Amino acid sequence: MLVVGAGIGGLTAFVALRAAGVDAAVFEQAEQAGATLVGGGFHIWPNGVKALRELGLDETARGVGARIERTEYHSYRGRKLAQWPVGEIARSLDAFDVGIGRAELLAMLLGAAGAEQIQSGAKLVDFDDDGYGVTARFADGREERGDALVGADGLRSVVRAKLLGAAEPDYVGYVQWQTLIEAADQLLPDGVERVTFGPGSRAVMHHVSGGRLFWACVLYGPASDGGRPPGRKARLLELFRGWPEPIATAIEATPEEQINGLPVFDRKPVATWGRGRVTLLGDAAHPMTTNTSQGGNQAIEDGVLLGRMLKGVQGNPSATLRAYEQRRIARTTPLVQNSRFISNLNAWRDPVRVLLRDNLYAVVLGRKALKDQRKAVAAPL
Repeated sequence: MLVVGAGIGGLTAFVALRAAGVDAAVFEQAEQAGATLVGGGFHIWPNGVKALRELGLDETARGVGARIERTEYHSYRGRKLAQWPVGEIARSLDAFDVGIGRAELLAMLLGAAGAEQIQSGAKLVDFDDDGYGVTARFADGREERGDALVGADGLRSVVRAKLLGAAEPDYVGYVQWQTLIEAADQLLPDGVERVTFGPGSRAVMHHVSGGRLFWACVLYGPASDGGRPPGRKARLLELFRGWPEPIATAIEATPEEQINGLPVFDRKPVATWGRGRVTLLGDAAHPMTTNTSQGGNQAIEDGVLLGRMLKGVQGNPSATLRAYEQRRIARTTPLVQNSRFISNLNAWRDPVRVLLRDNLYAVVLGRKALKDQRKAVAAPL
């Protein structure tokens, strides 16, 4: 089986497929697999932890992460809107919550995969499914053949474009400025994730390993605002000064060259991801906004389920791939839609609507949203 893309989903799928006894190879277009130019972190929820447990990686994730015990929601005016006891919920599910750096998560998966197994510098340009197998063609002229092909090649997936058409992903209206800062364990209480909402803006913070702090500041506006423009630190300080600490302090403590602005995209859910011996996973299949911190978790779930379902499959795997897709589409579609709905609410700027949203969040986050979150992180894979 050919896996195209060595990001979170592709590496998880590769590890899961090998654990299931499936002969697999993984191809990554970057010259160095696991290298990331974007500092950042993930919240690994109990559903992600339990998926990693199937691969024997849950305790490794605990060791390279920082525990999260509660998620606090605040208004930029200082009002506390709600608090989720995420650590308690996780323990009730025989799991845990951790904040983990992007580099550490990729390194953990690379270690499980075996870095020497990754074929780097392999940019997919085309593939053919002749009914008996799939031939992948790469920019350097090489060809590889396997029983099936998994497109884990990200937001602008070459595999997806050939299967479903070359439509651009949907810009959701905001740029997420993010990084990790060193020696910041005192800026935020231990075990806390804090989310703060403002007019057309949002800030998120939680710890990762090594006393570091992940922070992300969201600003709604053109996608062209992102990247690494000069003066970005001063602009963020101007916009977020006066918000509850430690937001401004964290920005001030960050060298400007370490701040990256990522325009955020998603896609409308579709009824099928694949055809014949080819399927998708991760951002190639179901990119979602960052509002619920489930994107990485769902990519992990994709990879683990794919390996589980293909275990022992002989001959043409097409029917199994369609069954995998339908299970994952049913799981990810409401998560994509809910995350986009929250994104639209967070875009509000008018003071009256912002106050209305704060009042809405104060009620909904502590009741229905918390109930829905319990259900989402407890869903069996």
